Amino acid sequence: MKSMLLLLLAVNVVIGCVEKEDMCCVIPEKQPLDGVWLFFERGFSPGAGYITESVSSEPAQKLVLTDGKVSGTAEGWENLKFYRILNDTVYHSPYIAFYTTDPDSQPSNSPVATYSFDLDGDILTLRFRWCIEGCHMAFKKIGRN
Repeated sequence: MKSMLLLLLAVNVVIGCVEKEDMCCVIPEKQPLDGVWLFFERGFSPGAGYITESVSSEPAQKLVLTDGKVSGTAEGWENLKFYRILNDTVYHSPYIAFYTTDPDSQPSNSPVATYSFDLDGDILTLRFRWCIEGCHMAFKKIGRN
């Protein structure tokens, strides 16, 4: 009986923390990612193993994030204009969503791309959210806005 009571208490504490998002997110939902980011690495799996490749700095592929807006020269990202950091309610972790039009002006606006992300010092790693193999793109902060 005592162990059942302790188990119920532990479950209640864990659920309470998750509901308040106290234990779920390494990166707070409002973490600023503003800056100039250089695309320097990509990783993928062709089915066996994991391959990490350097991205050429000539020409430099940059991503500029400023107050929820996106611009830059990173190949394939030219049409993205806005970003938001959102919280995944299933996995209780932040993710970044990119949009071609302002999501605040059209609340039903669906993101074009979403990524889970890690921020380790000046390295921003975007991970394809549903990629089982762990595909990623890594950016190095090279400037501030």
